[in-house]
Parts: sequence; structure tokens; C-alpha cells
Amino acid sequence: MASPLAAERLVIALQAALGAEPPEWVHLIPAGVFRGVDGRGPYRLADPAAVITASAALLPAPIDEAHVTDLGAATGTPAPARGWIVELQARESGIWGRVEWTDAGRALVADRAYRGISPVMDIAKADGEVRLLRRASLTNVPNLPQLTTLHAEGAAMDEELMKRLRAILGLDEAADAAAIITAMEAVMADRTMQAQRAGKATETATTLQGQMQQLREELTAARTERARERAAGVVDKAIHDGKPVKALRDHYISRHAQDPEAVERELAAMPSLHAGGIQAPLPAADADGLTAADRSVIALLQVDPKAFAAEKARAGLALAGFMGSN
Repeated sequence: MASPLAAERLVIALQAALGAEPPEWVHLIPAGVFRGVDGRGPYRLADPAAVITASAALLPAPIDEAHVTDLGAATGTPAPARGWIVELQARESGIWGRVEWTDAGRALVADRAYRGISPVMDIAKADGEVRLLRRASLTNVPNLPQLTTLHAEGAAMDEELMKRLRAILGLDEAADAAAIITAMEAVMADRTMQAQRAGKATETATTLQGQMQQLREELTAARTERARERAAGVVDKAIHDGKPVKALRDHYISRHAQDPEAVERELAAMPSLHAGGIQAPLPAADADGLTAADRSVIALLQVDPKAFAAEKARAGLALAGFMGSN
């Protein structure tokens, strides 16, 4: 059995891994051919090295919130950087950037206020090839579901620390979080008994109970966040594939987080509004903001047209991420 001190140190390390630090590297441009959730594309990252070379002159490049640098330029809206992209790297999954977070940005990402990154790129009109990365933005409605979310790296660290806890506590490799907590409680209970003999029982027991309660809450929160991230990816892919669920995106994400199998069966059974991906340009909208495709979805889902139009307008406030072109 591990010593109480070793177990307590691992509790602290696990708490840190579950959200105390934002990722150092973020996924900025996906590899290969890709489309946005809004249907624009296809776009191609044909030569990552050339893009990195062209973008080097713009480093450090800012990371703002909700594309305020671009949306607020005409009105003079402040656009403080929440981080600075200081290095770019080509990987199998695309282009990644090393970020030096500001204090405000570090707090936002650590608090999981944002889940996604939206890049601002120059894209050639002739062939859709990515030419340049200008900057990026924190967003909760990323237009590129192919990008790794901000907290995926934390999930991997979570599993690594769970492995360390299993080894220190002498548990089987298949032991889950509940078994780990039970073993740690046994270790801490032993420490409490020792403290009782030393006349420090009340203070020690309260401290240990608080630590265990915090650990339970953070493990639960981490599992919930990962479930919602997986749900968002599934629903966004369904939207990209033309399934008529965009106006009910948040509803389907919440349902998927609770019952993924049922929602995925439902999405798979839905007809697609297009064949072979969303085509560009997008269809023109009438005076009320609704397209012919929108009206088909409204009839299919039996939802209020005004509510659908309002949800569509709200979702449209988030930039697609492709702000520049040449």
C-alpha cells in the first residue's frame, strides 16, 4: 500500500491535470481536404511547410475571443489578445501552434469557458488551398470539427495520472476512477486514524474529506465535459452531412451526452438535405432569413419558423473561421 503522503501528492497532481492549465499546443488547421460546418469549402492544406513559412512573418499572432478583432474592427471594439501564437509546427493531423497565454486567456481556458479554436486564414479562390494563417479565436461554435478541442490534451493527461495512481496503490490496470478513489479513501482513512492517536483527528479528517469531495467533483466534471465534447462532434458532423438538426443543435448535444446510442441511431435514420456534403454557395434566403432548405427542415421537424430563424441568426454570429482570401 502506498504511503499517505504519496497518495496525497497524486491527488494534487490529478486535480491539476483535470483543468488547471491550458494546453501549450493548439490545433489550428486540419490536414488534407476539409469543409466548414457552414458548408464552405472544400479547402486544402496541401503544403503545411509553405503555410508555416508564409505565416512566420506574422508571429506572434494573437488569439482573441469570438473573432472580435475582425468583427469589431469597423466599430473600434477593443480586441485584447488572450494568447499569442509564437511557433507553428506541422503534424500528421495538420498545423499546430505553440501558445503563450495571457493571464486572462489562461483563466478562460482553465475554467473551460471555451472548447474550440477558429483560425483566420488566407485561402486561394481558384483551388481552395490554404496560403496563410493570420490569427485565431477562442469559440464555442467552431466551424471546423476536424480540429482537436482545447481540452482533449487534458483528457490524455488524466488517463496517464490514473495509470500512475493504479501503480502506486497496487491496483489492477482495469481499475476505474471509482476503484482508485476507494483505494485512496482507505489510505487516507488509515492516515486519519494515525492522526487521531496524535490528537489531530478533527483537523486532518476535515482536510482529507474536503480533498476527496473535490476530487470526486472534478472527476465528474471532467467526464461530463468529455461527454459533451464527444456529443458536439457527433452533432456537428451530422449538421455537416446535411441532417436537419442545426436549429436544435444544443438540444441534440444535451441528449447525446445522456444517451449517445439513441441519438446516433436517430441521426443516422434522418434524411440528408444534400448529397455529398454541403454545396457552396449557400442558397439565397428570403426576406425573413429562411431558405427553401430551411423551410423543408421546419416542415420536417414541425418547429416554429420564427424560432428557427432566430436560432439560425444566433448561430450565424460565430465566424466560420475563414476570414481572409486572396
